[in-house]
Amino acid sequence: MIKTLIKLKVLKFILIGGVSTAYTFKKYCDQKNKEKVKKDNKPLLLTR
Repeated sequence: MIKTLIKLKVLKFILIGGVSTAYTFKKYCDQKNKEKVKKDNKPLLLTR
């Protein structure tokens, strides 16, 4: 009984840690992509 509870708690921590890591990584990648888009959207000089 006690071993099962310990295993469940460890599994819970692993799952929560994995989800939070994935969320943080996604947030970081989204932020990097926004910076990249800002750099790419430089105004073009039109000559007439």
